[in-house]
Parts: sequence; structure tokens; C-alpha cells
Amino acid sequence: MSNLKTPPVYKVIIAQLAVTIFMAVISLLMSGIVLAYSVVVGGLISALPNSYFALHAYRYQGARNAQNVVKGFIRGELGKIIMTVILFAFSFTMITSLNELALILGFTLIHFVGVVMSGFISNSPPQNKT
Repeated sequence: MSNLKTPPVYKVIIAQLAVTIFMAVISLLMSGIVLAYSVVVGGLISALPNSYFALHAYRYQGARNAQNVVKGFIRGELGKIIMTVILFAFSFTMITSLNELALILGFTLIHFVGVVMSGFISNSPPQNKT
């Protein structure tokens, strides 16, 4: 039995979605609906593939599942990359009135939020205080 627990990666996704909504509200108040939904689309292009990765990467744990852990990480990362490319392509081709700069900045900022939040997640085993 392993004492290691799956890191709470859901907190990263929640933070990404919260910052996306916050940025969208600020954008809506400052510049209007096109900027706001462009920021939302950019944020979702970052957060949705990250949640797909987390779902697959942390499905298995422990030394006995080492092969499944590696496969999960590979499947999650490949899926994340493919989803990101498809979502960007879909956004640029299907959404007619889009602020491309806001979409890319939203994506970049939300991706950065994920990186920063990942640093706050501790995966250290609990310490016994006796």
C-alpha cells in the first residue's frame, strides 16, 4: 500500500476557470462583449486540455501500476496537445468576430496560472508528529 496520494490537481483547474471568469468580467466592463468572450475562449483553450491531462495522468498510482502511469501521462499529454491545436483552429476559423490578441493573451495568462498553481501543490507524504 502506498502512502502517496494523488496531488489535488483539481485546484489548478478551478483556479484557471476562476481567473478566466474574473478576466472575462473585467474585459466586459472595460471593452465589451467581443473582448470578454475572446478572453473566455482563450482561457478555456488552456483549462480544458489541462483537465484532460490531469484526468489521464493521475488515474493510476503506485509502483505496481508504473506502466499504466507512464501510459496515462503520455496519453494525457498527447491528448492535451491535440485538443489545444483543434480548439485554436476551431476558434480562428469558426468564430467570426474574435479579438485574436485577447484570445492568445487569455490562453497565455491561464496557462501561466496553471504553472504557478502547480507549484503550490504539495505531494509530500504526511509527517507523523509524535
